[in-house]
This record gives sequence, C-alpha cells and structure tokens, in this order.
Amino acid sequence: MGTVDEKQQKQREYWNARSRTFPRFEEGDDNYEAGMLRHATENGVDFNGKRILDVGCGSGMYTLRLARMAGSVTAVDVADEMLRLLREDAAAMGITNITTVCSGWDDFSSDDYFDIVFASMTPAIESDESREKLMQYATGQVVFMGFSDRMLSDVMQGLHEHYGITPKIFNNAQEMRAWLDDKGVPYTAIPVKGQWVVAKSREELVDSCVTTLRDYGAEPDPHLVEAHVEAFKDENGQYVERTDYVIEMIIWQKR
Repeated sequence: MGTVDEKQQKQREYWNARSRTFPRFEEGDDNYEAGMLRHATENGVDFNGKRILDVGCGSGMYTLRLARMAGSVTAVDVADEMLRLLREDAAAMGITNITTVCSGWDDFSSDDYFDIVFASMTPAIESDESREKLMQYATGQVVFMGFSDRMLSDVMQGLHEHYGITPKIFNNAQEMRAWLDDKGVPYTAIPVKGQWVVAKSREELVDSCVTTLRDYGAEPDPHLVEAHVEAFKDENGQYVERTDYVIEMIIWQKR
C-alpha cells in the first residue's frame, strides 16, 4: 500500500471512529450552520437551484441545508460511516437530490462541474494541489471555511496537559488567503468567532476524548478519562463540552 493510500485509510478510520459521537443535522434558523450560510448569502452567494459540490461533507450538517435550496448536491467524504449518517438523515427528511461519494479529496474524480464548490473546515484541503482542485470543479463560486487558530476545548485541555500533547494550530484560513493572494484571485473573507456548546452522554464524551487522544499518538487510560469528564456533568445529567473557535469564511469567484 502506498503512502497516499495509507494516509487516506488512517483518515477514514479516524473519521469513522468520530462518527460515533459526531454532531448531526439540527433543525432551526438560530444554530451555527444556519448562521454561517446566512453569512454566505449576505455576501453574494445564491444556493437556490444550483449544482453544489460539498467537499468533506461529514455527517451532512451543511449538506442537508444546502440540498433544500439547491438543484442537486454531490457530497464527498473519506468516511463511509459519516456518509451513512447523512443518507439516513436525508431519507428521514425526504431529501432525494443528494449524491454521496466515498473518497478522499486527492482521489476524487468527476466528469461533472458545479456552480458552487463548498468546503467547510475539512482537513482534506491542505496543499496547493487540493486548493487548485476546488477551482477546477467550480464554474461559479467557491465557499471555503477554515480555522484561524487553535480550537480550545475545556474538556480536552486537561487531557492534553496530562498526556503532554500540544494541540494543533489550525491555520488553513490564513493558508488559503495566502494562496489566493499569490494567484491574484480577489476574495471576501468573513471572520467568525464563537463557542460551540455540545451536550453528550458520558459514554459519547469519553469515546470522543479517547479517539482524539489516540489521533495524537497517545494511548489513553479509559478510567482516567471517565473520571476526568465527571467535572463537566451538568444538572440534567448531560456532559457538556465548550469549544472556542475562530473561523474565516472565504468566498471567491472562479476565474
């Protein structure tokens, strides 16, 4: 097995594991995904009736919203379990205009082109080739969302310290802006700061913590993690994780 295949298999295994506790589509106009799509429409993106490619779609939190507006959505993700969740939710919602493709972005190939290419916080976009590929498949606009700093989780902070882990710095937004500047491509950048508040069961939070620590190369003690998460139990018996984020939405026109 080659290096690219090994990397993709590792990514698939990681995101399939994450799918056990990953957030899924949530109805409403006042949640994070709804707000981000409002930023896009307020800055000149019209999703209505369009052919959309959703790169690194995950469990479909954006895909399903986009499909309600779009003519069609092609949803690409390396993790087959994420796509299973997406199809399950689409079926429950009666949405039939989504095509799922299980593939890493490097390996993705299609004879189709898309009015809008949409990529939200996906680690698949990490090289000049992967950025160029977004442009390759777009006939109109590209909507990209990337992190501008570390994501600071109150739950993970103590575990990082215990296992001697330095959290990754996510700067793919800055890297994308630098790449666009180098190409002379004009763009609109919208900074967004906030905090995700996610309530889980004890088992779900422990699973999420263990999966994240293993991705850093640690071999966590489940009993230690179980004891650690007790500090995050609320009065309703749920375990609440708060994660501060700094994100940029970057929009540009295909040239």
